[in-house]
Amino acid sequence: MEKELPQRRTLASEYESMKQDRQPYLEKAKLAAKYTIPSLIVDNMNKQNAIKQIETPNQSVGADGINNLASKVILTMLPPNQTFFKFSMDDLVIKQQAELAGITSSQYQTELNKGLSRIEKMLLDYQEQLADRVCAGEALKHLYIAGNVFLVHDPKEGLKYYPLDRFCVKRDYCGNVIKAITEETISLYSLPEEVQELVMMKVLERKAKDKEMAKRLEEEELTLYTVFRRKQKHWEIYQECEGVELPASRGKYPIDVCPFIALRYVRIDGESYGRGLVEEYIGDISYLDTLSLAIKQASLAGSKLVMLVNPNGLTKIKHLAEAKNGGFALGRVEDVQPLQANKYYDLQVAQAEADKIERRLNRIFVMKAAIQRDAERVTAEEIRQMAQDLEEALGNHYSIMCKDFQRAYVKITFFHLKKEKKNALPDLIRDKNVKLTVTTGLEALGRSSDLNKLVTFLDIMTKIAPALQQLGGKVEKVANDVAASLNLDIEGMFYSEEERQEQAQAMQQQELLKTVAPNAVNKYGDMLLKQQENSQNDNIV
Repeated sequence: MEKELPQRRTLASEYESMKQDRQPYLEKAKLAAKYTIPSLIVDNMNKQNAIKQIETPNQSVGADGINNLASKVILTMLPPNQTFFKFSMDDLVIKQQAELAGITSSQYQTELNKGLSRIEKMLLDYQEQLADRVCAGEALKHLYIAGNVFLVHDPKEGLKYYPLDRFCVKRDYCGNVIKAITEETISLYSLPEEVQELVMMKVLERKAKDKEMAKRLEEEELTLYTVFRRKQKHWEIYQECEGVELPASRGKYPIDVCPFIALRYVRIDGESYGRGLVEEYIGDISYLDTLSLAIKQASLAGSKLVMLVNPNGLTKIKHLAEAKNGGFALGRVEDVQPLQANKYYDLQVAQAEADKIERRLNRIFVMKAAIQRDAERVTAEEIRQMAQDLEEALGNHYSIMCKDFQRAYVKITFFHLKKEKKNALPDLIRDKNVKLTVTTGLEALGRSSDLNKLVTFLDIMTKIAPALQQLGGKVEKVANDVAASLNLDIEGMFYSEEERQEQAQAMQQQELLKTVAPNAVNKYGDMLLKQQENSQNDNIV
């Protein structure tokens, strides 16, 4: 008797089994969203009731901080109308290619830079047309709150993000993605026509098993699963709906051009999911939320005006209630007293604690309120220095985004652009001689630091160089020592002996031309006059 072949697992069953590993991270994400932006993480099991039951946090520091940090980082990662990447080639490779072409290295470098710049501009225009910045900005909010977000780049629609409750991912110990599955809803008539009938039968079969009343097909929400599997030399991708595979969805991507971007804020070896920024500071945020609620309730209670009347006194409550503004009523002042909570000093303690926590959170979220200290006079240099310190605090985050997002985004967009141009562009991504360099984020912080070092170096040398020259000291020797103490590379800043000799020779030639040229012009003019006189005499004869 022949053995039955094992039934192939559907993507729905694979997704359900992977959800167990995701559940603890999803619970933490819901808790983090509760104190920041609750609408970002909603329970999909009963979304309508979940949306109705969303409670607004008692403070806006968390939401304000997340929005500020996301907008600041996205403008750094994807600056408008400006390339954040650069293609280049090693000097050794340029020299070898120039020798093969029979031209100098500088000529080859000039032509190479022109060609690479045109490709960079073409890729930037392609990215701007897709408006990926909007989707990436929303994805960053999920990254800070949930610690995880999944981005997929479609060649026609651009970036599309999936929150943590809409995707599952499996990584190896080193953090490389092995498999990822996304979940989304779709209508029946959005599917290809060749599979609509088969999917319809699956839906009716499922409804019959569940003994439910079948809805109209156009109102039925179907679940579409998309899987990304890592093979030895490529990425495999296909989609399923109700266990039916969509034939046109099958595709392959090169192993070094990942079709998705799975971001984690804090990566931990051995874990498939990351931890969020809010999770690290959930203690301060939740405590501030509790204090804000207590202060709000006490303020509302304190603002309520209730008058107490002595029941054994002469004053009648009815007379007081009926008396007009500015009118008269019989009674004694001692019989009427306002109700007071007398909690002013207790509220001052709570408010001071809340202010202290808010200042801490402002520094974490790089808010402007954390830059200026509480003082009557604050210098511009002090504000600039504090702002720079806050920006440098994001250095680790910039390095993660450079590796996990920016490079991956350039690779997948260039892959789709090259495909759109029908492979008319050179494959710069897979060319080992071409280097991809990110010019924003952490690189920008590095250039800003180098600029500050250079300004400091020039300021020091301006002060000490004149005194050294008067004493007959070696300016270059001191300059090298100052640069070494600042960890600044000044190679090529000073002229070498050969360059100085060439400059001296050039100066001598210029001086020689100044003296010789007028005499040569005068002699040449005299010769022309003599020739004219001779020609006139010949004509007269």
